[in-house]
Amino acid sequence: MKKSNISLFALAGMLLAACSSPTVPIPSPTTATNAASAADSFTQTNAEALVTVAVTPLNLNDQSATTLDFDIALNTHSVDLGYDLTQIATLSNDAGEQVQPANWNGPTGSGHHREGTLSFPQLKQRGQTLTLTLRGIADVPERIFTWKVNE
Repeated sequence: MKKSNISLFALAGMLLAACSSPTVPIPSPTTATNAASAADSFTQTNAEALVTVAVTPLNLNDQSATTLDFDIALNTHSVDLGYDLTQIATLSNDAGEQVQPANWNGPTGSGHHREGTLSFPQLKQRGQTLTLTLRGIADVPERIFTWKVNE
């Protein structure tokens, strides 16, 4: 009987370890040493209501790009992530211009882990800041991600 209890505790420990996620610090822009780490340094994360949303701008500094692209990763172990990101996202600047996404390049449907690229049409002007807003994920009214541009 004692061996079965020990086995159950070991199994429970393995399951808990598999469902937990490590905390990874986000590098600051000043420590970026190459293009990949520079892109990662712009990553912003919001963890509310059991859902973690990580957003990384992919071409924020390329003013010749026809779209502004963001890698969006949604992760949870308890909430269905069946959101249409093209319907719940907006991109705006501090000059008051706001645009809706043009395209989502990623999986559709639901699940507990989703990642893809959300593309917006280029804004007429960049202003000093760009703000990506995602509405209604896991009943959080707004998740707001802001980057300084044109510094």
